[in-house]
Amino acid sequence: MTTPAEPGHDRHEPSLSAVTNERRRLISLAYRMPGSRADAEDVVQETYARWYAMSRRE
Repeated sequence: MTTPAEPGHDRHEPSLSAVTNERRRLISLAYRMPGSRADAEDVVQETYARWYAMSRRE
């Protein structure tokens, strides 16, 4: 994930391996809630989308 941040966000972009490792852990955790891998992946993807859409202040 080396896409540039939007102007004003100044987010530090983690390495792809760091995001991949983090994503695996989050999917494992999320799997315990809905009980299916597909739903867990959707939960994690939605979380990432909301996280990166937030302003620095939020």
